[in-house]
Amino acid sequence: MSVQVRPSPETPRRGWASRWLGGRSNPPPAAGPAPEAETVGHFIDELIADGRDAFALLNSAADHVTEDDARRAWGSLESRMALIPFGRLVVARSDGGEELVEVPAFYLDRHVVSNRMFQRFVASGCYDCLELWPREVWPSLLQFTDRTGRPGPADWSNGAYPSDRANHPVVGICWYEAYAYARWVGKRLPTAAEWQKAGGWPEHLGGGRCTRYPWGDLFDPARANLRSSGIGDTVPVDAYRNGATPNGILQMSGNVWEWIEDPLDAVPCDSGAQFLPWKPMRRIVGGGFDTYLPGEATCHFVTGQGTLDRRPNIGFRCALSADRLREQPKP
Repeated sequence: MSVQVRPSPETPRRGWASRWLGGRSNPPPAAGPAPEAETVGHFIDELIADGRDAFALLNSAADHVTEDDARRAWGSLESRMALIPFGRLVVARSDGGEELVEVPAFYLDRHVVSNRMFQRFVASGCYDCLELWPREVWPSLLQFTDRTGRPGPADWSNGAYPSDRANHPVVGICWYEAYAYARWVGKRLPTAAEWQKAGGWPEHLGGGRCTRYPWGDLFDPARANLRSSGIGDTVPVDAYRNGATPNGILQMSGNVWEWIEDPLDAVPCDSGAQFLPWKPMRRIVGGGFDTYLPGEATCHFVTGQGTLDRRPNIGFRCALSADRLREQPKP
């Protein structure tokens, strides 16, 4: 039996009326969906500790954050995220076609979001903060519970993750939970084009087309946690460093599938027909620990999952547009 980590004390969930009228009562200023720009400078330490350092670096907060605090926030952000420069690349569309697109510069998390990081989101009462969630999912929020009925991922208990899984990817979360977490940390989910650019690194080849895997076009079973690894479960988010992208982004192939922004309206079939989903779906990418075919773990592969599905092999990471951020302070 797994030992559970006790969550820090939190405000209990309240009744339906107060829930629909605004969720958690009197949240601390740094725990809301987006701190007011003029208050950011007072909560730098809390924002950095929660992985919400992006709020301290937004252009809108530049007048309220000192150079020293901005320098600290930049250091934190660059340890967690990698810069992917502007570029043009050929992107695989969900309809089976290809197109040449421009992808502005952006940052992408170096690691999949871990249970430890997601715990901060849960402990801050974010499942009861309606401002974080799209209105269409409000009727489903009370279903996003763990094994004991507490708010949280499907495989947690009593609002906490198993103690031996702190640094494993958070799984058992639907697309909306990934979306809400990304908003809470001041970021967003990556797009399919961004994923292909970050995972296939066309600059490494002189631009244009992406490689199939972060390390090249040939599959190497020693570089990713797929079914061929024989592990049969998730591994820590910082494992398989030999499978990283040239700029240090880990596990863009294997360990867990990852939610991205793009909807999936249809999937092309070999016969020339199309599979039309019967429920709203979003794309997932990268393959998981139970993925059998290496071709499904490439940055080009197109598949998806229902937006409310909470699978044990799907996690996520966050992205951030570079043009939203202030310039780095001079040394």
